[in-house]
Amino acid sequence: MKNILIYIGLIVAIVALYGFAFTIASQGEDDGKKIFVDNKCNMCHTVKSVGIESKKSDATDLSTVGKDKTTEFLMKYLKKETKLNDKDHKSSFKGTDDELKTLVDWLLTLK
Repeated sequence: MKNILIYIGLIVAIVALYGFAFTIASQGEDDGKKIFVDNKCNMCHTVKSVGIESKKSDATDLSTVGKDKTTEFLMKYLKKETKLNDKDHKSSFKGTDDELKTLVDWLLTLK
């Protein structure tokens, strides 16, 4: 009987830890997506892979932006410190450095 209780306790602990880890892992993605929407990035950009649509017909889709960009490049580009195809980003990111880092980390997951 004691062995059965220990076994059940271990199963409950494993399931609880798995759920906790899953919640933590998806939280970062949700934060980046929220920052993207809150800063109105979806006015000019769409991310079809996560269901974000822009009202502009010629909006740039960022669904694969993480495939060929780096953290350093995206952070500088969004602060208008570097150019892409000889052009600055149309507006400088107005949030905090932590929000920018979270946003860029989320964008890099888009592959």
